[in-house]
Amino acid sequence: MAVPITHTRTAARNLLYTRAYFFASIGAGGFILPFLALFYQERGLSGSQIGLLVATAGIAGTLAAPIWGRRSDSSPHPRRLLQLALLGSGVCMLLLGLQTTFLWMAVFVASDALVGGGLEPLSTAQALAVTNREKSGFGSIRLWGSLGWAIIAPISGWMIERRGLYSAFVGYFIGMLVSATILGLVRTETAAQSRTPKREEEEANPTPELSDRSQARQPTGKLLATLSRDRTMVGLALALTILWLCGAGRLQFEAIYMKQLGASETIIGLASTIGALIELPAMLLADRLVRRYGAGAVLQCSLLLQAGGMSLVLIFPSVTAILGMRALSGIYYSLYLVASIAYVVQGAPQGRDSTVLALYMVTLRGLVGLVGAPLSGYLYDVLGAYWLYAVALGGTLLGWLTLRLTARPVTPGYATSF
Repeated sequence: MAVPITHTRTAARNLLYTRAYFFASIGAGGFILPFLALFYQERGLSGSQIGLLVATAGIAGTLAAPIWGRRSDSSPHPRRLLQLALLGSGVCMLLLGLQTTFLWMAVFVASDALVGGGLEPLSTAQALAVTNREKSGFGSIRLWGSLGWAIIAPISGWMIERRGLYSAFVGYFIGMLVSATILGLVRTETAAQSRTPKREEEEANPTPELSDRSQARQPTGKLLATLSRDRTMVGLALALTILWLCGAGRLQFEAIYMKQLGASETIIGLASTIGALIELPAMLLADRLVRRYGAGAVLQCSLLLQAGGMSLVLIFPSVTAILGMRALSGIYYSLYLVASIAYVVQGAPQGRDSTVLALYMVTLRGLVGLVGAPLSGYLYDVLGAYWLYAVALGGTLLGWLTLRLTARPVTPGYATSF
């Protein structure tokens, strides 16, 4: 059956706008995320207090993420939900930058996690839907986010040195506003346009099986029960738990550690840029490797590369070593991101992609943060930032072993349900 030219053009435009959306939305994170720990430190917070703020965000995100995911799976207009989350997150972060007390910081950190809990899974679901129609890979879209981060992070560092930290919060708000505007340009298909031959056959010969929309209305508890019977999905959850629990401290306090080693805000921003630039070709490579070797094998490889990067910092503790690790992170993060998303979607029940992505990438991470964030803050106060790299290294290797023992048989390619 021939594809109408107008449909093809619409799909191509959607792909273009989605890439621009990832450039703006992930780039907006480059304004503030590399410097958020410095903001907390400037406000006089201790490592334990910073950890509690991260845990607060984890609680809120844990509650919000599955709700966002389920609403996305069942909504006829999921991108409107995503636009709402973008604008809400921008406003919350704009207000957070004005706070000077721990209590009010916690209020706006939690608020941002509640409204922003759907950003990652909904953005990923939007991208996967577009790439499936264009026979493209998720990495070909996600690399534009890396490019946005690479450009904006050093600009933000330069701005902070001249205008202060609040300029980064303003930049983030503007980035979210631009992202929501770009997303509005994506055209969703009407029911008539989306009638594929397979869909027409299903409508002509109805079966007692649940439709995707019906499955999306199933209780989350039933979905969790289904996932708990899948050895591979349980193994993935365990591996991610170990990885995030042990790696939380290194991520939280790396900017402060670099500052202690003598790095300026501009250098800290450039450190983020190094990895992001390398992600540009690495994301495309990740697409190919996942198709050829399977998501599980690529995910395991990414963890071994990550362990190598942290070993470099442990052996040669310096700004130069951290920059080297960040360069390597451009490769291992690209492999990790593309492979982990493919791995989750392959294991998700039909029609529940957004919900399962939210459960694994936001809710699970939030639950882990409830323990990992305050624990990492305590370890930072007691041991210092250097030993957080050793903890992260041990967790990365243990996570790799868990994946190795529970990986599903190799299934090359993306098995999405879009």
